[in-house]
Amino acid sequence: MKKLPESVKTVWLYSAIITIIVEIIIFTIATIVVKYLDWKYVEYILPVLGTILVVLALVDMASIPYRYAFHQYAIHEDRVEIKKGFIFREQATVPIARVQNVDIEQGPILRHKNLYKISIYTSADSHEIAAVTKGESENIKTQVMRLAMEARNAR
Repeated sequence: MKKLPESVKTVWLYSAIITIIVEIIIFTIATIVVKYLDWKYVEYILPVLGTILVVLALVDMASIPYRYAFHQYAIHEDRVEIKKGFIFREQATVPIARVQNVDIEQGPILRHKNLYKISIYTSADSHEIAAVTKGESENIKTQVMRLAMEARNAR
């Protein structure tokens, strides 16, 4: 099983920081609106809810090293295996013969670290490899699509 690149930790950290900032902005605006509309009971609930969400995002940030340890993938002749999650662990096995498409995606945070997300599609589902390098992304797409075509032609 291959691990994700170390720089994915920074991507996850940036995502958590952006989440915290957005939550703070939303709850600040909501608190101002609630005070303006004079909704007494909601005025006391919003800061508590906002604090809980920020604490959850901070826990997410603190868990990044553990999350990284449990994200792995492997490409075999007959299947693709993807493992992820450290509290709720998930292991997906995608039969190569079922693969219909492989997409390479890159959002702004991944672009900053020159990483790519791989999405493997079957007729019923999709599975993701959270982050790989550019060369690895092209190798995965080529290898999986080649193996899928061979599996279809072998039937």
